[in-house]
Amino acid sequence: MKKIILLLYLCLILNSCATLLNGRTTKVKIYAPEGTTIVYKESHETLNEGKAEIFPERSKDTLRFTVENDSITTTFSFRRKISPLIYLNLPYTYGLGVLVDLTNHKRFTYLRNVNVKIDTTSNQFYHSDEKIIEFKKETVFLYTSPLRAMDVFSTPMLTLGAEYFFVDDMSISGEYGTRYLRKWRYDPKYRFVKHIGRSIRFELKFYNLANIFNNVRVNEYIGLEARFIRTQTNDDISYRVYNEDISLIRNEILTIQNSVDIFNVKYGVNFPIGEQLYLDLYMGFGQRRRTIKNPNNSYQNYTRYDFYNDDNWIFPDRPRYEGIDDLNTFNFSLGFKFGIKF
Repeated sequence: MKKIILLLYLCLILNSCATLLNGRTTKVKIYAPEGTTIVYKESHETLNEGKAEIFPERSKDTLRFTVENDSITTTFSFRRKISPLIYLNLPYTYGLGVLVDLTNHKRFTYLRNVNVKIDTTSNQFYHSDEKIIEFKKETVFLYTSPLRAMDVFSTPMLTLGAEYFFVDDMSISGEYGTRYLRKWRYDPKYRFVKHIGRSIRFELKFYNLANIFNNVRVNEYIGLEARFIRTQTNDDISYRVYNEDISLIRNEILTIQNSVDIFNVKYGVNFPIGEQLYLDLYMGFGQRRRTIKNPNNSYQNYTRYDFYNDDNWIFPDRPRYEGIDDLNTFNFSLGFKFGIKF
């Protein structure tokens, strides 16, 4: 019986995410004007490049520290929060790992980034929701979309884009992509046309209309996207044709010209990496339109024909046929960009 209880206890311990993954302390970054000192408990932290770091112990108690300069002293208080890691228990053991997390203080955390400003009217420091990294007019980003280069289910493309802020917190961007690898499983013995592929993306973004993350280091945006993808490939196809009582199998090298137009509304977050680099993570939904052309095909010369389908569960979708595989449907996008800020 004791071994069973011990086994159950170990199972709970090994599935308590906050207890395993959170340390005894957490890190809080405080951004403040130059010439400011952060007083936390007995320590005095001076600013380094406009920020200081303190490492409070995780606790149910309120976090308190003081910000001071030569003439102003203000004490700030922040209530503890529940660590997001505790919610990782839900997919495992039906959330029983929460029972262990509730027995210790590792389930708590504090606001990770605090932006402190000076109110010149009251001559006091105050906690500001303003973004630490502001996107001002004439700011320029250069970026690429790494997932497009690894898109083995479609046509892998290398992309390069630029984003320009024509006013504060509003930008326009353009991106161009070009094929650099052949599409997987499209390699007929003979080719009628050259394999090509390109994509163009335009976006209009409105930054900081939302503040879902409540993080002064993260810039969130709502965007409008238009993307145009054009590819041309060859493929071997087989089909059976019927002529009265006679049927025969024909093989044909098919030219596939695929045009995809995507129009999305997007939500994204811009995460800074150091001073210049950033990650842009986004999701969006909208409309996808696909049109396929098969120039110089032979199968349409027959009144009756049946295609042989060689798709499988790994590559289930191979749109090839004009008028058959055309599509107008809902689109969902999920991806990221990696870039540098100028």
